[in-house]
Amino acid sequence: MLSFLAKRVPRTVTANQNPVIFDGGRSRIEFKAPTDRYLVVNRWPPNSGEANRNIALRPPLHWHRHQTETFHVLQGTAEFLYNGQKILKNAGDLITIPAKAIHTFRNYSESEELVIEFVLEPQWRERDEAFFRNVQSYRDDCRKAGVPRSLPQVLLFNWVGGVVLALPGPAIVAKPLGILLNFFGGLVLGKYILGYKSSYPEYYKVLI
Repeated sequence: MLSFLAKRVPRTVTANQNPVIFDGGRSRIEFKAPTDRYLVVNRWPPNSGEANRNIALRPPLHWHRHQTETFHVLQGTAEFLYNGQKILKNAGDLITIPAKAIHTFRNYSESEELVIEFVLEPQWRERDEAFFRNVQSYRDDCRKAGVPRSLPQVLLFNWVGGVVLALPGPAIVAKPLGILLNFFGGLVLGKYILGYKSSYPEYYKVLI
């Protein structure tokens, strides 16, 4: 193991926080009760200025290997990029993204907050909470430290969470390459060579 080569950042203890506050108070995520239909509520700032566009909650273009994802806009306007198309959803609207569909979303408005709740497959609630807590807390800690995120660490989070980055090129080639990138970059290099973990006790109460 070559863990001395890994890039470490000080980890903020967020495991017992709900909601969890990111980006100096500009964004937050709240995890809902296990009996609720939805898993989390995200609150985003208006999409104005680089600091607000690059927030901890904003996902890169990606797809889920096995899970369907359902979004419900509570306030504001969300812009979804879904299989190459831009779709706007307003308060009260729903959108469901099937497994393997490439997507991301953001706050469309430059003046109004976006509040949006969503859930993946209900049977994976604990794993998904661990994933979001780790990914978003790690991203915010890198912001605080003023350092870029470690790609092997991000890929390891993604490997466990069933999330695959959308790579350029034809899907028939890019999607298998994305899975291989998670496996070799995240599991092999990230975990077994560099010593990263798929979950940290500072971010989530149970190691997975």
